[in-house]
Amino acid sequence: MSVKRKLEMTISLNALEHLGINLYSNIPAVLSEIVANAWDADATKVSISIDKANGTITIEDNGTGMDRDGVIDRFLTVGFKRREQLGEKTPLGRLPMGRKGIGKLSIFSVAQVAEVFTTLHGEKTAFRMDREVIRKAIAGKGKDNYEPEELSTWPKDLKAGTRIVLSKTSKSLSGMTAEGLRRRVARRFSVIGSKSNFDVSVDGHKIGPEDRAYHNVVQYLWTYGDQSAFTKTCKHLERSAEARLTAVNAELKKAGLTLTGWIGTVAKPDQLKDEEGDNLNRIAIFMRGKLAQEDVLDEFGQKEIYADYIIGELHCEQLDLDTDGDIATSSRQALKQDDPRFEALRRIILSELRYIAGKWSDWRRTDGAKAAATVPAVSAWLANLQGETKKRAERWIGRLNTIRSNNDEEKKELLKASILAFESYRRKEELDRLDNIKDENLDEILAIFENIDDLELSYYGQIVKLRVGIITALQNKLKANDKELVLRDYIFEHLWLLDPSWERTKGTEHAETLVEKFLEDNTKSLKGAAKAGRIDIGYRTANGKHIIVELKRASVVVPVDELMAQIRKYRDGARKILDKTAFKGWPIEIICLLGKEPPEYKEATGAKGVADTLKTVDARIVFYDELLTNAQQAYADYLEAHVKVDKLWGVFEAIDDFTPPPKALPAAAPIRALPSPATKAKARSAAKAK
Repeated sequence: MSVKRKLEMTISLNALEHLGINLYSNIPAVLSEIVANAWDADATKVSISIDKANGTITIEDNGTGMDRDGVIDRFLTVGFKRREQLGEKTPLGRLPMGRKGIGKLSIFSVAQVAEVFTTLHGEKTAFRMDREVIRKAIAGKGKDNYEPEELSTWPKDLKAGTRIVLSKTSKSLSGMTAEGLRRRVARRFSVIGSKSNFDVSVDGHKIGPEDRAYHNVVQYLWTYGDQSAFTKTCKHLERSAEARLTAVNAELKKAGLTLTGWIGTVAKPDQLKDEEGDNLNRIAIFMRGKLAQEDVLDEFGQKEIYADYIIGELHCEQLDLDTDGDIATSSRQALKQDDPRFEALRRIILSELRYIAGKWSDWRRTDGAKAAATVPAVSAWLANLQGETKKRAERWIGRLNTIRSNNDEEKKELLKASILAFESYRRKEELDRLDNIKDENLDEILAIFENIDDLELSYYGQIVKLRVGIITALQNKLKANDKELVLRDYIFEHLWLLDPSWERTKGTEHAETLVEKFLEDNTKSLKGAAKAGRIDIGYRTANGKHIIVELKRASVVVPVDELMAQIRKYRDGARKILDKTAFKGWPIEIICLLGKEPPEYKEATGAKGVADTLKTVDARIVFYDELLTNAQQAYADYLEAHVKVDKLWGVFEAIDDFTPPPKALPAAAPIRALPSPATKAKARSAAKAK
């Protein structure tokens, strides 16, 4: 009988694959782990240098460094419990960020090789770790350790602390800029800077709180604890920051938590996209000055518009107490969802978001009305309103500021539509008032109808303006010589191109279907030149009239006799069908859209003779080239007369011409100017000299 094997648990090197090599996928997150280790080593300076030409990243700190035993017992020991072994605070009194001793392994997420140089009390230790060699060790059976390669060389300029050189880095390094790296590292720490005696630099440039670049885009701000330093940097705040800690103190106390930080909103959602494409529409959770979870906002599933404008940083130190379990997930990028501390914090944040949603809507409506009133004509329009009507109008147009939009031109159109809608609303109120007006007060009744006429005039003025814009767009397309196809797609649904008074009649769909079928059959029966010369033919009803439009190819010359023969077929066939409908009494008009003049134009009777001939079959010719010109002229004549009587026309024109003040449109996430090569070289020399 064989001897029973001893029960034992073993940890394979394969764990490294999950805990380190696959921990992170981006360089800033990996560098943040090394920066956090420097904080724990009481470093006051950390420098990060990027050498794209050689594909290396060098991170150096002036911390306590390690002797050979320290390297073996701490750096090379996966799972080293720093806080239990070295105490709850560092010699400088800092609260350590590290806990499980696995963050350093993340370097192999972005680099194949890591060379470590560290010194303590004059004892120097240098070694190289290679991800591929580690992987081979992992693949080997029965081998449960990995021995880094010791280095015999030592950097002459390294006198204290630790230097880590990452080489054979991932491709993502090539697309990274020093400015972008500063921004991303800055957003992962709140302890960087002189206030915490912890300077971190990238290529010689110190990272500061302003590198987070939030301050440039915050419009409204709610703070927790003393955030005066951050508030001062927010140059585009449109209202004073609102302190909210008192409002949540009871809930925090009940949960045994503290909370600092801020939640803000921006003026436009696209301001929350930075230069690297990162989405800043989030609320980040920090503990011990380090990012613990990039976003908690998404967890609340907020669908309201305000959520698209949210950004924030909240700090809760009780999430990382030495006496409680580790709240971070094994990925090190999120917090455990079922941890009671995190659950309590989420409840408090959600409550605050509900409060902020209400305030945001109120403030945006009020400030939107103020912004709209900066258009002098809109201000004058509001000034003509009185009492409760004026207040309602202000709320009406202020609501535009709560609509999700990044486009100022869209907002202008919405503002105009809102004014029209409000005027319509006012007229409805006046109509409701009719029941209470005595019969003898005729003047008061007539005034109401006059106001309604004015509103209709304003509506149609805006419609005409839009049509002129469309005609202009079509004219531009005609320059591209695609007039036949453009008009074919457009003209049957926009008969006002042929005559401003033609609006498509509703309720004639059945008759249209019957006549369209007849015309379609006619097209199928065409042969030879007649078939080749036709682009399309269609039928519509407008203003008590049956309209047939035939589009000939612009290059085709059609004699009048041929045209007449075709037209008679359309007219007589359509009449037979229409006489059986409720619209049998309506006249038929046929439009022939041509590109070239019929040969008869050169005869003695010329164009007039052709027109008279076609008139006998209720038809007329319109040329492609003149169609849009005539339409534009017709509407231009109308507008010229219209602007003199439309009371809202001036208001709408002023809105179109209005340019908002610059402060209302802060730039998204600005970056600092790139240093010159000479400046960078000088900075490197200075760093080496130290």
